[in-house]
Amino acid sequence: MTPRRSQAPLEILINWAQRVLRRKLFEWIPALGRALNAPRHASFAGDFADKRLEDQIEGLALAPDALDQAMAVLRPAMRNDGGDVSTYPAGQSRLRSLLFKIDHCSVAGHTMMVLDKSGAHVLTRNTGPVDWETAQPARLKPRPAPAGACYTLTCQGNFALFFTNDVLPLLYFLRKHGHEIGPLHIVTRPDFPPFVMQTLHAICAAHPGVEILELHKTERLENVSALWLSRTPDASDWAPVTREEADALADLLRAHHQIPAPGAAEGLLFVSRGDAKVGALVNEAEVLAELMDYGFDFLAPRAEDHKSTIEAFQSARIVVAAHGEALTNLLFCQPGTLVIELFASNQIKSDHCWLALRLGLRYRAVKGFQGDALKAFSVKVHEVMAQVAEELGPLEEDEEEADEP
Repeated sequence: MTPRRSQAPLEILINWAQRVLRRKLFEWIPALGRALNAPRHASFAGDFADKRLEDQIEGLALAPDALDQAMAVLRPAMRNDGGDVSTYPAGQSRLRSLLFKIDHCSVAGHTMMVLDKSGAHVLTRNTGPVDWETAQPARLKPRPAPAGACYTLTCQGNFALFFTNDVLPLLYFLRKHGHEIGPLHIVTRPDFPPFVMQTLHAICAAHPGVEILELHKTERLENVSALWLSRTPDASDWAPVTREEADALADLLRAHHQIPAPGAAEGLLFVSRGDAKVGALVNEAEVLAELMDYGFDFLAPRAEDHKSTIEAFQSARIVVAAHGEALTNLLFCQPGTLVIELFASNQIKSDHCWLALRLGLRYRAVKGFQGDALKAFSVKVHEVMAQVAEELGPLEEDEEEADEP
């Protein structure tokens, strides 16, 4: 019997040939491409802009006193982070803010991609061929766009990307250019998770000119006046956020969920990876058992209950967590909170280190063993507990044992 592995090159070749043939077919017969909603190229949105509201570059940096804490993560993260990481040793990047209005666009419900009026170009920050894995052609039912501008989410339901790439930039531009934008419809899909819809309802409540527009996978929104925005650093893993912006987001969501303003941060929080298929902490139960001796609470964030997650993070004195998108909730921590992030030694990334130190939190990293193909890893429990003990002191029983002859 021929091993299955030997079939992989042939499968790769067939898939590649199908993509090339499909792309060429739509280039030869443009009408077919338009009928099947098949864009051919990714194009810089600014080239199609009818109105340019902002295009500026500014510096983005850690405070000098935070840089020492970050270096243990920034240098190894240069191998794993995206974008331009050459300025990591200086703890800084460039931030480009772009805000365009582009008329006569369409939005494809199955991909949530914004297309130019010809339907041949996906509007992005970059140029080049379309990634056919995320832009499959489909027959979509036309639907006229409402009056006013439309903003399409880029996150596809991803928690971290939703807050860093969608929510924070949107709030920044609404605060700065809201009077120029006018009525705005945020385009969503029915299958987006609850935390997305809860956050968008909170934004709509705070900004009366903003409404939610639900687009189905089978629909194509036509004649759209698209609000195309991006607020992205060259170091693409870093969130463009300040303490003031994080506080404004927290206040907005507290008002929506009717969460009281935080008191003193006294909570001890362990954030679980739950049933994550990638990046699991293999000896999580062992780590948790030791932390519970100190009185740590266990949290497994759930998409349908973001309120409880916000409450837990805003009251935390210490947060211990394996690297994962749940740490985006550091946006809701109070200044001074200690963050202890656990990494596989070969998967160190800087996004949460950056976020913590930008927001005035304290940060420490514990590097575990090398992760496997799915980034699953384990840590030395005593190294985690040493970081906790440095903050809280030894347990009373440990002190008693130390006094025994």
